[in-house]
Amino acid sequence: MSLLSPSFYKHLLSNSTDLLSVMDENGKFRFLGDSIRSILGYDPEELVGKSVLDFIHAEDLPIALDSLRKVLGEDKMQVPPIRFKSKHKGWRWLSCTGTNFLHDPDIAGIITNSRDITETVEAESEKDLHQAYYISLFQEHPDAVFSIDRNGYFRTINKNFAIITGYSAKETLHQHFLKVIQPDEAAIAKAAFDLTLTGETFSNEIRIRDARGNKRLLNLSLLPVYINGRVEAVQGIAKDITELKRSQRLIKEQAKQLSNLVESITEPFFALNSEWRFTYVNKAFCSFVGENCDYFIGRIVWDVFKGIESSKFYSKCHEVAETNNTQYFEENYALNKDLTLRFSIFPSDGGIAVHFIDSTAQIAIQRELEKLSLVASKTSNGVVIMDATGKIEWVNDGFTRLTGFGKEEALGKIPSSFLQGRDTDPLTSLRVAEGYKNQRYFSEEIVNYRKCGEKYWVKVDVSPIKNATGDLINYIAIQTDITEKKKAEANQLKLTDDLYKHNLNLQQFTYMVSHNLRAPVANALGLSGLVKKLDKEAPQFATALDKLHTSISQLDGVIKDINSILSARDADKSLPREPVNLNKIIQEVLDSFVDELDEKEASVNLQVDGSFEMTSNRAYLYSIMYNLVSNAIKYKATNRQFELNISVIKDERGFVISVTDNGLGMDMQLVQSQLFQLYKRFHPNTHGKGVGLFLVKTQVEAIGGKIEVESAPDKGTTFKLLLGAKHV
Repeated sequence: MSLLSPSFYKHLLSNSTDLLSVMDENGKFRFLGDSIRSILGYDPEELVGKSVLDFIHAEDLPIALDSLRKVLGEDKMQVPPIRFKSKHKGWRWLSCTGTNFLHDPDIAGIITNSRDITETVEAESEKDLHQAYYISLFQEHPDAVFSIDRNGYFRTINKNFAIITGYSAKETLHQHFLKVIQPDEAAIAKAAFDLTLTGETFSNEIRIRDARGNKRLLNLSLLPVYINGRVEAVQGIAKDITELKRSQRLIKEQAKQLSNLVESITEPFFALNSEWRFTYVNKAFCSFVGENCDYFIGRIVWDVFKGIESSKFYSKCHEVAETNNTQYFEENYALNKDLTLRFSIFPSDGGIAVHFIDSTAQIAIQRELEKLSLVASKTSNGVVIMDATGKIEWVNDGFTRLTGFGKEEALGKIPSSFLQGRDTDPLTSLRVAEGYKNQRYFSEEIVNYRKCGEKYWVKVDVSPIKNATGDLINYIAIQTDITEKKKAEANQLKLTDDLYKHNLNLQQFTYMVSHNLRAPVANALGLSGLVKKLDKEAPQFATALDKLHTSISQLDGVIKDINSILSARDADKSLPREPVNLNKIIQEVLDSFVDELDEKEASVNLQVDGSFEMTSNRAYLYSIMYNLVSNAIKYKATNRQFELNISVIKDERGFVISVTDNGLGMDMQLVQSQLFQLYKRFHPNTHGKGVGLFLVKTQVEAIGGKIEVESAPDKGTTFKLLLGAKHV
C-alpha cells in the first residue's frame, strides 16, 4: 500500500474539527494546525514560539502546569478541561490530550489534540444550575412539598413536610398518603388524587391529623407529573392554614370587640366624613367638651368650633384629607390656651378620625427632663434618655465622644441595634433585654462598638423613670468606659497563667535533674568504687573502666539536654527540636537499666526499625521512655519472669510507641481519673513518689503528642505514645 502524500496530511490538519499542535518541553508552540483559525481565531503564525501558559485562564494555570509536568514523565495523558483565551470570543473551554514525542527525533515535542467543548460545559453548568434551583425550591419551600407515585405512596418530601405533619421522612416515605388524611375526608382526598392522575390539577382545603393527633387544615394543590407523555406521579404543595383560619375567626371576634372597645376609650376620639360632619364621638370627647354626644352627630366640625381656621389643627385636618397621610402634632387648645393637646389625625373610611390626649402634665415632666439633660450634658460619661419602648430621645456629648455617633444618628434607635456587634456576649445582651422588660434598675458590663468599628468595654447602669401612677415614661442609661479596666484584668489573668506554666516547667526540669541523672550517677559511683578494689592488670578492671566511661558519657548527655532546654525556656522560645533516632534513644534508656534487667533476669523484646527517625525534643523523649521503663521494672510481678516489650510502628499520622509489661497492673475503673495526677500512687507497697506518670503525660503533651493506657490487675500494663511524624 502506498504512503499517503504530505498534501493529504496538510488537508487533514486544515479541515479537522480538533486542534492539533506541537509544543516543546517548556510549553512553547512549535506547530499549530490550521483549525486554530476556526476554533480560537488565531493564525498559526501568531502563536508559534509563544508559551501556551500565556493563553490559559489564571484559575486553570495550576492544572495546566501540573499536566505539563506529568506528560513529561508519561507517554500520554488526558488534561482536565481548561479555559483558553480566544482571539475574538473571550475564553473557550478546551478538552486536551497530550502525547510525549520528545524522544522521537522526527517530532521532538509534545503533540496535543484539543477540542472546543465550550457549549457542552456551559450546557452542563446550566443544567446543574437548573437542578440546583429545583432542589432549592423543593427543599427550602416554606410549605410542605412532596411527590406521590401512581399507587399513592410517598416518594419524596421536603423538610417542611415533617415540620407541618410531624411525620419524619423515615415514617413517611413509601407510606400511603391516606395515612395522614383525616378519616372522614379520605374519600375526598382519594378522588382528588385520582383526578390528578387523569392530568387535571386540584386545589382545595383538606384536613389532616398530624403525628401528635392534632387536626390541621391545609390548602392543598396537586399537580400531575408527566414522563414520556404519561402521568407517572403527583406533586403536591400543602400550606398549613390552621392558624390563618383561626386568626380569621379571631379577627371577626376582635372586630366586634373593637367596636365595643372604641366606645370605652378613655381618651377623646371622634370621626368626620368627607363633608367634615361628625359620624362618631366617644364619651371621653363629649366629657372633654362638655356636651351630650347626640349634639355632635351630623354637625360640621367647623360650625361647632368656630374661629379655629388659623390653628394647626385646622390645616392638619385638611392635609390628612388631601394626602391620606397620618399626622401627629401638639398644639395649645384653641378654647383654653393653658392646655396642650397631642393630636393623632389619620384617614378613615373616606373621612378622617381624630384622637387626642391632654399632654400638659407630660410636657411639664419633659421640661424637668430637659433640666436633667443640661446637667447630664456636662458629664464625661455617656448619658442616654430613652422612651418607654427603649428608643433614644436624647444623648449627651459624652455619649458622642464615647461612641462616635452624633445625636442625630442615635435618635429614634434602640442602643443595642447599632452599638452591639460580633463579640458582644449573647447572654449579656439577653440580660440587658430582660432588664428593660422587667422595668427595674439593672447594671451590666458589655462589649460595644464605636462608629469607627473599634471594640470597647462599657458599664451600663439603666434606671426606669415612672410617673406618679407608676406608668413607665423613660429610661436613663449611664455608660462608663471600662476598657482599660478590662485590659488590666486580662493582663492579670495572663500573668497568672504564665506564672503557673513557669512553675510547672520548673517542676518538670527539677524532676528531670533528680531522676534522669540518678541512674548514670549511681552507676558511676558504683563503678568508681569497684575500680579501686580491682587490680589494674585484671580483665575486670578494663571492663569496669569502659562501663564507667559509658555512665559518665550518659551523664554528660543528660546535662547537655537539660541545659539546652533551660536555655530555650529562658529565651522564651519553644522546645528545641532535632532529628532523633527512636531505636537509638530507646536503646540508651535500656542501657541505663542493664544491671537491673540482668539482675531480674528480664526478657526484653525490642521491635524498632533502625531507620525510624523523627524531629522532636531529645531530652523529653529520653525522659518519657526512662520513666516508662523505670515504672515497668518497679512494678513487676514477683511470681513470674519479668517481660518487657517495646515496639514502634509508623502510619500516616506518625509514630506509635508501645511499652508493655506483665507486671502488677492496675484497675483502670478505679485509677482512670487520677492516673496522671501529681503525687498519686497506686501500689503503696512499692517505693515511689507518684510523679513519674505526671511528668510523662506533661512531656508528651509538651511535644504535641498523646498518651493512652491499657491495664488490668495482675495482667500488666501497656502505655501507647501517639506522636506526630513532623512536628512532635
